[in-house]
Amino acid sequence: MQLDAGATSKVRAAVKGEAGKKRKTKKKVPAIGKKAEKPSVWRSDGTMKETRRPAPIYKLTIPVNEDLTEFRQWWMELYGKQIVSMDQRTNVPSVRLADDVPFEPVSTLQFFEVKISSEKWPLHVYGFIATRDSVDYKRNIIFERTRDDCQIIYQQTPYLSLMGPARAVALVDPVFFEVHLQVKGTGQSEDYDLISLAQSFRDTGPLESSLFKSVYTGKISKLEMTFGHIIMSVEAAVSMKVISGSWPDGFMGIFAARTASINDMSVVLLVTGNDGLPLADDGVIKIQRDVVSAEIMEGEHLEVFARALGVGGARYDDSIFFKPQERGKLSGTLTIDSCEIEVTVSWYPVSWW
Repeated sequence: MQLDAGATSKVRAAVKGEAGKKRKTKKKVPAIGKKAEKPSVWRSDGTMKETRRPAPIYKLTIPVNEDLTEFRQWWMELYGKQIVSMDQRTNVPSVRLADDVPFEPVSTLQFFEVKISSEKWPLHVYGFIATRDSVDYKRNIIFERTRDDCQIIYQQTPYLSLMGPARAVALVDPVFFEVHLQVKGTGQSEDYDLISLAQSFRDTGPLESSLFKSVYTGKISKLEMTFGHIIMSVEAAVSMKVISGSWPDGFMGIFAARTASINDMSVVLLVTGNDGLPLADDGVIKIQRDVVSAEIMEGEHLEVFARALGVGGARYDDSIFFKPQERGKLSGTLTIDSCEIEVTVSWYPVSWW
């Protein structure tokens, strides 16, 4: 679903505003002589303030060579037998049986935003952004559009609508970013390359999860990726289902998730227009992204929140918190007006061997 620039700006402001607020969690008083155990799923009641400082931010500016031929030849020489072709996508699913996978928390990458800078506006963008890691060396798609289904971006809201990753991006060995974006012209002969790159990102061994803003400068444009380096992490696959009531008429919707360690940035799971939720026949919400990484350490959590925005500033908000697990599922309920939405988070170890 395409949103106009005004609607997109409104959505981004809402997500930024929600992420910028101090988070509050319920304070549970232990029974005498007993240490209270924190529940695995809980809601905020506004009695405790979040005092954690913001995650450290690192900014990188990297000039890029816009010819991917050399990278692709090199990659095929190294991993051609495993991947067969450079177009092959990862076949490791996010939702899988993981009982036979040894548990070991690892570093992962979490993608928040991809911003385009250009001298020409608007841009009808198509192409792809993908990562390649040591799980299977294949493309793990972050963004993808065909020429016939390009995304129109504007100077006021120059952000791509992300759709991935399909599974957690394991930062065990260096991760490669592979990008080839084009701009659709009036005719196909007038199409042109916006930016192409193949760049690696290495684990620098930080003591805490960190935020990176990497700016890749091409000949005619810049691409800025904002992503998190999440340490000691597990993979969380999020699904949502309407179990009662209905979404308020005429309200836009925002569904997103964030971790305790990088709580000023959100992973947008779904943005809807004012024509209701995209539902399957059984009430399952067809979300745009479903994979999030979360730290599995004491005091960490994954928050999933929903916001409905109506005319005249009307809105509904709700959020729920999950304690990261080694494996298994946790469920909780979001309430937006009369609409009750069951949120299920399936936890998995990150497979990388």
